[in-house]
Amino acid sequence: WQSQGPRRQFSPGLFIRPHYWSHEHRFEKKHVRRTLSQVGPGRREARDHDILRHFDIDPTWETSNPTLLAAFLTDMGKIRPRTQTRLSTKTQRRIGKAIRRAKMMGVIPLLSNPRLLPKKR
Repeated sequence: WQSQGPRRQFSPGLFIRPHYWSHEHRFEKKHVRRTLSQVGPGRREARDHDILRHFDIDPTWETSNPTLLAAFLTDMGKIRPRTQTRLSTKTQRRIGKAIRRAKMMGVIPLLSNPRLLPKKR
């Protein structure tokens, strides 16, 4: 009975609950799909979530630390956007610079995440 839409057919012996007559039940709600924000966090939010700023770590000095930089890379070796890292604008720029330097020095592979590489024996 509910799958027939707003204009439903009645049949003898059909039990109808009272809440079937409510507006919410008769007309389906439009499901709003939540998408990720296209813009990074605001200044206050980034200040609170920026873990590198919290521990006073300058990413440009951490170019030889692939485990730290790997947290800001995708599986294909691309730099994660600010919407995912939740860093401040300044720290995100420095992370990008550190990752590009590490790739040029050969510390991080160019096309994959160092966490996915097989361990050396």
